[in-house]
Amino acid sequence: MNKKPVTEAIMWALADEVTKQLDLARRIDHPGESGRAREQILTSFIHRLVPSTFGVDTGFVVDAVGGLSKQVDIVIYRNDYAPIFEIGAVKHFLVESVIAVMEVKAAITSISRLDQALENIRSVKSLDRSNGGKNYTLAGRNIGEHVNRDEFKHQVFGAIVTERSLSRDVLRDRLLSFLRAHPRREWPNIYADVSGPVTSYMHSGDRPSLWADPAEGTHLWFEHPSSEAYQRAPSLFQLAYYLIDLFRVAPTVDFEPEAYFPTGIRSGDYWPIDQ
Repeated sequence: MNKKPVTEAIMWALADEVTKQLDLARRIDHPGESGRAREQILTSFIHRLVPSTFGVDTGFVVDAVGGLSKQVDIVIYRNDYAPIFEIGAVKHFLVESVIAVMEVKAAITSISRLDQALENIRSVKSLDRSNGGKNYTLAGRNIGEHVNRDEFKHQVFGAIVTERSLSRDVLRDRLLSFLRAHPRREWPNIYADVSGPVTSYMHSGDRPSLWADPAEGTHLWFEHPSSEAYQRAPSLFQLAYYLIDLFRVAPTVDFEPEAYFPTGIRSGDYWPIDQ
C-alpha cells in the first residue's frame, strides 16, 4: 500500500493554519482592520509558496508597446532578470518578467467589487507580452519559440483570492458574463474563495479534465459543496497546486532593451583612432 507523500500533509496543515488565523482575524472589532488583517494572512500564504528565484510585491505592469495595467495587489516576478522601475515608492514591472498577478480581497460581496478584481487581472493579461510578436522564450542561453499570446504557458497567470464571496448563483452568472465578453487570454485562471468555491475550467471530451488554462475550457467549473475537499480550504490547496506547477514550467521571456528604451541615432563628433 502506497503512503501519501508528506508534502500533502504539510500543505493541508498550512491551509488549516490559514483558516484558523482568518477565524481569529474576524474577531478584530473594526471592519477595516479586520479586512486588512485577513488580506495580509492570505498574502502571507502566497508568499510561502513562491520560490526564492521569484519576487513578490505590488504595483503596476507595463509592456513595450505602451500598455499600462491597473495596480494589482500581488505581482510575482522573476527577480534576477529584468529591472524594476519606481515612481516614488510605486513599482512598475516589465510584463516579460511577470509570472503571475493576483487580487487578494478579504471579501468580494458586491458585483462592483468582483468586476473591479476581474478588470484588474484583465488589465495585466491584456498586455502584449510578445511585443508585437518580436519576443521569444529562452531555454538556458538558447533562443526558444516566439511568444504566443494565446498559449497558456506564455501568458501571465491571474488569480482572484478572497475569504467571502457573492452567492454561488450570482458569482457564477457574473463570471460567465465576463468570460463571454472578453477573449480567453484575458480570463482569470482561478477564483479561490477560502470558505467557498474554487472556480476554474473544465475541458470536456472523452476524458474530462480540470485545469487553469481557459484556452480549451468548455465549462466554468465550481467545486461541489458536498466534496470532502470543499470542507478543508480546497481553494488554497488548488491555488497552491496551480502555482507550484506554474513555477516549474514558466519559461523565461526575453526582451530587447531597445523596445523599452529606444535611443535612436545619437549625434556627435568623432575622429579616426588610427592614422
